[in-house]
Amino acid sequence: MIMDEMYTFIHNKRKRFYVWTAIAVTQSNRKFFYYHLSHDKGSGALFYFKDQLPNVDKIYTDGNYSYNTIFGSKATMQKSKYTNIIENLNSQIRDKISYLVRRTKAHAKSFEWLDNRLAWFFVNKNLEG
Repeated sequence: MIMDEMYTFIHNKRKRFYVWTAIAVTQSNRKFFYYHLSHDKGSGALFYFKDQLPNVDKIYTDGNYSYNTIFGSKATMQKSKYTNIIENLNSQIRDKISYLVRRTKAHAKSFEWLDNRLAWFFVNKNLEG
């Protein structure tokens, strides 16, 4: 599994929200995409997201301390070929969801609308493969 997080805001830049993303890859190389929208970047949000994910042996992440806290020895915090895969997903999200495009007037007006747009994106992403 590959995991990452990015932040956005709702209404103004002081109200930050975090989009946690994950890609689970099966043995037949089928990818499943997951997300979680939270108010904070701490271990509590990641703990809730972990309950929604399949159980895997290894998780590739960046250097966020929360991954090591929640996943322990399963978390590998180093750059690898998997870093490009998750960063590509984050780039696609920012490209397709106008709420997440930086330096635009199309910011999210509510948590629910942002969550709906993310859900729609991830449903379509999972149906592609």
